[in-house]
Amino acid sequence: MKLEEKGIEYVTTRPYSPWENGKVERSHRLDSKYYGDKKFKSKEELLRSIKKYNTRYNNISRKVLGFKSPNEVLKEYNENQ
Repeated sequence: MKLEEKGIEYVTTRPYSPWENGKVERSHRLDSKYYGDKKFKSKEELLRSIKKYNTRYNNISRKVLGFKSPNEVLKEYNENQ
């Protein structure tokens, strides 16, 4: 499946230019806040933590998504296919 077929525009930014993509930088900041000082005893513990974080993150509404969560947007997208 190609991005163009789904109406998705692929945009790149220059390396070391965080001001060009604030959304990604915000995501990195949230990831660092959550994982920055955590130590994991096993790979399984890390994977459980990632799953928990992703579930939480993908169910929080976002202004950029019209105050819907990523999961809500994905559900709507899949229903319209």
